[in-house]
Amino acid sequence: MTLRRVDLGAVDDFADGQARRVEVGGRGLVVARRGADFHVLRDICPHQGARLSDGQVTGTALECPPGAEIVLGRDGEILSCPWHGWEFDVCSGRSLVEPDRVRVRVYETAVEDGRLLVACD
Repeated sequence: MTLRRVDLGAVDDFADGQARRVEVGGRGLVVARRGADFHVLRDICPHQGARLSDGQVTGTALECPPGAEIVLGRDGEILSCPWHGWEFDVCSGRSLVEPDRVRVRVYETAVEDGRLLVACD
């Protein structure tokens, strides 16, 4: 199977720390930007089909005593489903709860001449 590279737009069109839906050949994808890093995943939660692009790009809460300020670890690396809060690692697509069983497809990306490219089949 040959992968084709598709131009998703200018990198400046994607806000840092935000999830944004794009469509390629009728397939919904979600782009999550973390600084200069871009992650593209299939825009559908495997649990009940919600659009992950309607969710939040967050992190994981680090251990802290009750009443203390919550501090995030892996900030900008977790995409949470808007319906039931399922969380996925934007780098691997794996669920945080059942990483060996539940995952979202991840697509390879590249930045060339200020444009975000994704490899699709």
